[in-house]
Amino acid sequence: MNQPLDLRPVLRDGSRPVHVQARDAIADALATGVLAPGTRLPSERHLCERLGVSRVTLRKALHALQEEGRVGSAERAGWHVAAGAAAVPAFEHTSELIGGLKEYGRGLGFTPTARVLAAGLRPAAFEEAETLHVLPGASIFELDRVRLFDEAVMCHSVTLVPAERAPGLGEADYTTASLYTELTARGIVPTRARYTVHSSLVPPDEAPLLDLDEGAPVLHIEQLTYDQHGRPCEYNRVVYRADRYRFHATLTAGPGTNPPVPGALGKGF
Repeated sequence: MNQPLDLRPVLRDGSRPVHVQARDAIADALATGVLAPGTRLPSERHLCERLGVSRVTLRKALHALQEEGRVGSAERAGWHVAAGAAAVPAFEHTSELIGGLKEYGRGLGFTPTARVLAAGLRPAAFEEAETLHVLPGASIFELDRVRLFDEAVMCHSVTLVPAERAPGLGEADYTTASLYTELTARGIVPTRARYTVHSSLVPPDEAPLLDLDEGAPVLHIEQLTYDQHGRPCEYNRVVYRADRYRFHATLTAGPGTNPPVPGALGKGF
């Protein structure tokens, strides 16, 4: 017998595509671990009623989850939870928010931790110095970590901070400490950031760190964060597991353009 899932209905306010909301609602419900791998999902009719979507929309959401390896289907047997898909967290990042991964994780109900690979001072290379607005060879604090939510690997990040602007950063235990909390304690308030994303196959040296097979998809993030005075205070290079990261942005038409066609904006990736 199918077991119930606690699903949030989709919103029809135009902020995000309905099938994406349906996919996220099912993924979040599966992440609670209510259904064990191999367990059948509720019927499509039941899922449609709970989500408030059509069967066409539901199947689009389910096929997206199938491509991610979270659910599977068998002829005449319906949809089921794929092996290893339950209780795997996914990080949802919105374009309106700036903050550390630890703060995001706690806000989503996860327990964030880290494996610290390196943490210490070193001279800035020329390009790093240019990015952080310091002199070449100036001391920078480098923090190299594998980040986890509920013991599931999320990403590998390398963070650089100008040492003169935040002395004593190396004294914290970053297996549990938040870099943003440490910066704020030193009078540095991360205020805005430039954020770029591109996809690739996981580099061979990153695969074991992310618990991935070679050739798996990943997302590369580069973020340059500025403090309340407009100075660069952090440069971050991150490689995320593609199956555990989603980025949401709200897009608007520029001045002098025609009104957007419904459904044409906000597709994301």
